[in-house]
Amino acid sequence: MEHFTCRTVAELAVPGLATGRLTVLALSGDADSGAGLVAALRAPGLTQLILDLSGLRRLSPAAARALYRFAEGAAEHGRMLFLAACPAEADAALARARPPGGTGCGLYPTVSDALSVFLTSAAAPDGPHLRPYAVELRHELLVHALVARAHGILMERYGLRSARGAAALLQAVGREHGLGTVRLAAALAQAPPPCAGEPWFPGRIRLPPPAVGFVGRTGERPPSLAVFLDALRDAVCAITRTGMADVQLIDASDDTLWLESHCGFSTEFVHFFAVTDGSSTACGNAARKRARVVVDDVATAPDFDETSRAVMLAAHSRSLQCTPIPGSAGRPQGVFSTHHDQPGHAYTGAELGALDRVAREAGAWLDWHRTTTVRDALEDLHGRAQRA
Repeated sequence: MEHFTCRTVAELAVPGLATGRLTVLALSGDADSGAGLVAALRAPGLTQLILDLSGLRRLSPAAARALYRFAEGAAEHGRMLFLAACPAEADAALARARPPGGTGCGLYPTVSDALSVFLTSAAAPDGPHLRPYAVELRHELLVHALVARAHGILMERYGLRSARGAAALLQAVGREHGLGTVRLAAALAQAPPPCAGEPWFPGRIRLPPPAVGFVGRTGERPPSLAVFLDALRDAVCAITRTGMADVQLIDASDDTLWLESHCGFSTEFVHFFAVTDGSSTACGNAARKRARVVVDDVATAPDFDETSRAVMLAAHSRSLQCTPIPGSAGRPQGVFSTHHDQPGHAYTGAELGALDRVAREAGAWLDWHRTTTVRDALEDLHGRAQRA
């Protein structure tokens, strides 16, 4: 028998939902006790729930009946319960336990499918306000799956005994190399596996970091990614004489833009634009067009939908420019934006030329970071996992 666990995967405060909160829980192991299952579902408090059942090995008849009773009680108070990625055995248990004449819980093939239906049913009439939260939650779920995949690779490739040990190793190496767990997990999942008895990246030449005019000396070691992006932000602020700027990096797995560094903005702005699909923003247009976008007046520009526009105006951003950061393969790997509190801000040729130079320097450094720092971390992870 495998111990039953219930883990919070993602939790967001979402205006427009009956409870104001949306929680995704991942169930795993053997759910034999109905009381134990219900206690786990009640633990997050008053929230809308999506349950990821992909890790559930067994769902007893008592637990299945308890799940339906919980769903019926929640529905009476305006709470929804959606089930996703249900294994065949658990699906059969739910079918047998379904109350006569009752529709039971909604069952969906994947968490993403459940999330899409969930937000559609919850959104009216305030759908546009939920869009940024949906993007953020989808990405959180992607991150969860990515980190879980990295844990699985470490356990299968190196014989690590537990996901907890794999997580600890991933965190330690990521911290040592200034990457963070998610970035290292993504690199591990995307890199080809090493050949037995050989270095992971044989024959590679470790090059020094490229010259970057806007980063001062940080000692013998290159700056961390966070320090570098803050320096980039400060440089573009100085060039355009503003106190409002942000730097976003593009996640190539889903083309979302993640806010990595910022200054001069309200908490509402930072939360709203923490992660975006770029479908209705100037920065997203700059990334797609692979060219700078200049907005003379946020109040009338077609680059924004009305929700994004309202957040921009509330942050006193009336005009801005967004410059893509080039990558070695031709695709942008990020965007930096500078904002001004008056419409019609005019950028001089010298300022635009300086922004272009900074973008090229930033792109070259980020390429170096990916091929040097990230690969150093992977080789370190490889060595430590072999010795574990």
